[in-house]
Amino acid sequence: MNGFSPIQLLVAAVYLIPGFAWAVVATNGWRFLRTRRPGSQFFRLLPIVSSLATLVYAVIALLSLIPADVREKGGSAIVVLDLLNDSFMFMALAVGLHLARFFPIPEQPRARRAWLALNYGSSAFVVASAITFHLLIAAPSAELRVVYRLIRMLYQVVMIGLMVVQLVRVARPGTWRSGGPAFARRADVLVLTVGLLGIGVALILNTWDVKASTAIGRPNWGVLLDFCIGLALVTPLAVRILGEVVRKFLVTVAMLLLTGAAYFGLQPLRVASAGTTLAPLFDLATVALVVLVLVPGQSWLRAAIDHTVFRRSRRRREALQAFLRTLSPELGMSECCARALPEVTRVMQLSGAAIVLDDGMVAMHGAIGRAPLERFGGAGVGPGAFPAHALVGYELRELPGPVQDAFGDTDIMGVIPIASPRRQWGLLFISSGLLGAAFSDEDEQVLEAFADQLALGLDGCDMLVRTVAVERSLAHAEKLAAIGELAARIAHEIRNPVTAARSLAQQLSREPASPLNAEHADLILTELERVERQIAALLRFARREEFHFEPVDLGELSRSAVNTFRSRLEAAGIGIALDVADDVVAPADREKLRQVLINLIENALDALSDAALPKQLSVVVDRANGGATIRVTDTGPGVSAEVLPHLFEPFHTTKENGTGLGLAIAKRIVEAHKGQLAMVPNSDRGAVFTIRLPVVQHH
Repeated sequence: MNGFSPIQLLVAAVYLIPGFAWAVVATNGWRFLRTRRPGSQFFRLLPIVSSLATLVYAVIALLSLIPADVREKGGSAIVVLDLLNDSFMFMALAVGLHLARFFPIPEQPRARRAWLALNYGSSAFVVASAITFHLLIAAPSAELRVVYRLIRMLYQVVMIGLMVVQLVRVARPGTWRSGGPAFARRADVLVLTVGLLGIGVALILNTWDVKASTAIGRPNWGVLLDFCIGLALVTPLAVRILGEVVRKFLVTVAMLLLTGAAYFGLQPLRVASAGTTLAPLFDLATVALVVLVLVPGQSWLRAAIDHTVFRRSRRRREALQAFLRTLSPELGMSECCARALPEVTRVMQLSGAAIVLDDGMVAMHGAIGRAPLERFGGAGVGPGAFPAHALVGYELRELPGPVQDAFGDTDIMGVIPIASPRRQWGLLFISSGLLGAAFSDEDEQVLEAFADQLALGLDGCDMLVRTVAVERSLAHAEKLAAIGELAARIAHEIRNPVTAARSLAQQLSREPASPLNAEHADLILTELERVERQIAALLRFARREEFHFEPVDLGELSRSAVNTFRSRLEAAGIGIALDVADDVVAPADREKLRQVLINLIENALDALSDAALPKQLSVVVDRANGGATIRVTDTGPGVSAEVLPHLFEPFHTTKENGTGLGLAIAKRIVEAHKGQLAMVPNSDRGAVFTIRLPVVQHH
């Protein structure tokens, strides 16, 4: 008989479906065991039982492809395959019952030696029975076949029944959820019970049908029962990673279809070139095309399925990293987290995400409830209780017991630490539906890279906060130092006139009839007036002034200020030069800015009072570097190099009766106008005071 019949291929495909699901569970289990090295007995047993179950269905599928006539003749190869099938199944059931002991959360203590001996001893007994039946008995009778099948099925019924009993005691209400640490649920008990009933039905039917002993010879109901039983047994494990099962199933089917298309598509050309020199080239082209499909095609298919089925970007890592580069430390930790969550939810196609920092801050986005996070916080555990790597799906069983209880029946299906080399900041929680909970190694790496980069951003936020705090502390210290210096100057400025007035008052009290009393009283009033001026200037300096800005023509304002002093300037023999450009308008408080000009002109008058001839005062208004400039220049003695650095400091004055606050107040007014007030010595003699202000832009 050449080739396989459609019925054989169909039966093999039916057996391979549950086998494929077991293979996905096994692959994930071995990967997690290899990369994470968990302490949980559940994860140590999971890849073993799933691998054995995969082998069972692989052998059954292989047996179903053997032609019926070949199967009837028997042979050593077929006997070995039958023995392997039964042995793998018996061992899988023993390890599966052992696994069921650790399905509850928290896991039960390890089994006693007596229980282990009974469990694996019974498995060894049925394996020995299989060896005896398949290898030691050359031609078993029909009655012996029935007895062996009864032993085989009774063992399955007992072992699966014990699994069901084990799960009934700990199962939680409800069906499966995408999140949580894979608690046993009543839905698990239900599907296992279905599998148990299927084995019971098969047991009853097989006692009536002695011929239903081989895979290819099984009636249709036998194949269907095997399929249902296998699917029921794998469901409690596969449903927790349903998205991954669907993804790998679609990739595998697509790979098979493409490989078949590549092979059969070139066959007509291969047949046409038979017997020619082109035949080897077509063989080589067929192999090359199949290799291309199997090697790079697999990654392309996975990316295409992620994009079309799971709606995930093919460049997930690049998209998230590009977004994280837009976050600035100036936004602060809370805002950075709030902006990051919608992006990771969108790119990874999650139903929701949340960030919990170790300082108690919680940020959420999408379908993820606050209550689970509050229960997590109420469990008395912090981020330090979590492993230093991502946990997704039933990997959450690795969480500490208190954390698992806090999660309870939640939709949280993954926890990713947000940690930098400096510290662990908190945790990223993600939620998704059953189908959406498909996370490959690459997906977990993308999420871990995202969390690591976010942690570096939080480092930047923290460093900025610390830097600002240090700057504020230094500024506060400088302010305190300035206040101390200011207080000392105030005390010095007020003490001298008060001391003089006190001395004069004492003389008045000692000599009330002295003819100098009137002179002394005048001196007392003079000194007290000086104190009053100091106090008034100080209050003015300390007062928080209100500014009313409006467009002000600086040329007109300068003319008005100069005209106020014109008679005094002419009487003192001081020449006046006024050079004012047209239409120089700045947003300003007219009276406050006029006060600054008057102060500068008064200072120039005082400086020119004892200056050598010629005495000259000039006021220039023009535009420069996109702003307005007012320059007040005099030809007086100027300012010494020692005095220049302290010119705008409060209470610093070279005048005998000056308060030392005029220039300090002027500078503060100009800075309130977003301008600058500076002084430079004149190139010849005198001083130049320059006011720079922004101008009103014309549209």
